Amino acid sequence: MSKLAGITEVFYPRAIVNAFVVEADVPTLVDTGTPGGASRLLDAARAAGHEPRSIGRILLTHRHADHASNAAELVATTGAEIHVSPADAPFLTQGTEQPKPKVATLLGRGLVPYVSVALPWKLSPVPAQDDLVDGARVGPFRVLATPGHTAGHVSLLWEERGVLFTGDAAANLTSVGPHPAADDPQTAQTSFRRLAGEPFEAACFGHGRTIASGAAARFAS
Repeated sequence: MSKLAGITEVFYPRAIVNAFVVEADVPTLVDTGTPGGASRLLDAARAAGHEPRSIGRILLTHRHADHASNAAELVATTGAEIHVSPADAPFLTQGTEQPKPKVATLLGRGLVPYVSVALPWKLSPVPAQDDLVDGARVGPFRVLATPGHTAGHVSLLWEERGVLFTGDAAANLTSVGPHPAADDPQTAQTSFRRLAGEPFEAACFGHGRTIASGAAARFAS
């Protein structure tokens, strides 16, 4: 459970991954969890006082199945629009088969073989807005292009709250650092370093525990 008011962290143990219900200008989902897990997010939204049809948008940090698998089901249930980056959009809208990631850190040597067989590499096709480009704003969220983990990976900065949603541009597993797997590990390192220069106090990770205060310093250390 997130330590931050207005943000409910929903944990999916299959991939040790988080998705979030965010009480922004409209109830917003950031990522959607692992296959078959739509009900977890909907239950979390209800517990926060939001019926499915009140969810106004779904923001996807990237195309991987542990973050985007439930998108089609959630659109059907909520009527919300999905937003994704242009580079990752075809994998969502067309269900194109995805490339598997490469090892990016020592931890990735164990992780990559597991996720390569544990997760599907195609998504159920669903219409989406491909408008998550660097500097764009969707509601109160500013889009930060953080490619490397995937070509179209983005992070999301809720500036008025000082909260960064990293997706897989960063992870907080054994420590704060780049995600252990990436399509382009060198570019992923550059994207991780970019985040350290952004103005945020708290960080919500796709993988790992939320940091409620002093988060930016953890990226710079």
